[in-house]
Amino acid sequence: MPSKIWTGTLSFVMVSIPVEIVSAIHPSKISYHLMHKEDNSPIRTRMFCPNDKKFVHPEHIVNGYEVDDNTYVIVKEQEYKALEPEKSQTIEISSFIDLKNINPVYFDKHYYLLPRKGGSKAYQLLTQVMKETQKAGISKFVLRSREYLVIVRPYNRILGLMVLHFPQEIRDPQEILPENIKAEPQKVKIISDALKKLKTKYEPESYEDKNYNTILNFLENKAKEQGTVKIEEPAEEEISEMETEDLAAALEESLAKAKSR
Repeated sequence: MPSKIWTGTLSFVMVSIPVEIVSAIHPSKISYHLMHKEDNSPIRTRMFCPNDKKFVHPEHIVNGYEVDDNTYVIVKEQEYKALEPEKSQTIEISSFIDLKNINPVYFDKHYYLLPRKGGSKAYQLLTQVMKETQKAGISKFVLRSREYLVIVRPYNRILGLMVLHFPQEIRDPQEILPENIKAEPQKVKIISDALKKLKTKYEPESYEDKNYNTILNFLENKAKEQGTVKIEEPAEEEISEMETEDLAAALEESLAKAKSR
C-alpha cells in the first residue's frame, strides 16, 4: 500500500467525504549512487563557495532570486515563509467540467484519491455518477506550502486526482511554430490512409519498459554473481582548511582538463 501524501476532506455542495491522497505513479527509474572507487564509500554533496574556496555550513547559506543576469535579491527564510498559503484541509470542488475540454499539455502529476473510514458509500456514489456523466471536478488546494490546481476524475472504480499546470507555466506554441507550409492534397490523402491502417486501441498493458527490465535483471544477476558491498555510514566530520584547499586544487585541475578537450 503506498504511503499517504495528504488526508482531509473532498467537498462539493453539501457533501463532505473523508479522503486521502496516495501516488498513482511508481517510477521505473534506476538510480545509481556516486561512490569512491578506492573504498566504495558513498560520495557526499557539500555546498562549496568558489570565491572563498571553502565549504559553507548550512547556517551561512541564504536564498537569492535572480532578477537579472548575475543580479540577485536576497530573501530571508521568514520572508518567503510568510508568503506561503495556509494549508488546506479540504479539496472543495468548485465546478464540474468535461474532461475532453482540457488540453493534455496542462496535465502534470497523477494521484489516487481514496476514501477514509466513514466515507466509502458517498465516495462510491460520487465515483459512479462522475463516470456515467463523464465529468471531472476542478479545485484548488494547498499541499506542502504550495497551491495546486487539480481535477478529480473517475478512474475505474476509484477517483483520480490530477495536478494541472497553471497557464503561466505553459510555453506559448506561437513562439516556436515552424514555418507554415501548405501541404498538397495528394500527400495529405496518403498520410491519412496510412493513419487509418495503423489505427488501434490503446491498451497500456501491451507496452513494456524493456530497457528498465533489462537493466534491473542485469543488476540482480550481477549482485548474485559478484556479491554486494556493505558500507558503514561514516560519522559526520568537519573538513579542515587543508582538505578544502586540496579539493579546490582538484576542482581547478578537473576544469582545466575539461577545457582542454
